[in-house]
Amino acid sequence: MDAIKLIRIALNIITDRLLTILGLGLNFGLCCWTMWDPRLERVGVVALYSVFSYILLTKMERKDVGQGNQTNQE
Repeated sequence: MDAIKLIRIALNIITDRLLTILGLGLNFGLCCWTMWDPRLERVGVVALYSVFSYILLTKMERKDVGQGNQTNQE
C-alpha cells in the first residue's frame, strides 16, 4: 500500500511541475508573438494570460504544500 501512495505522490509532483513548465513556455511564446508585431490587442492577451497563469500556478502550489503538510503529520 505504501508503494501505491508513493507512486501517486510522484505522479502529482511530475504533473504539477510539467504544468508549471508548460505555462512558462506558453507565456514565453505569447511574449515572442507580441514582440513580433506589437499591437494593443496582443499586449492585452499576453498581460491577461500572464496574470491568470500566475494566479493558477500559485494556487496549485499552495494546495500542494497544504496537502504535503497533512501527509507528513499522519
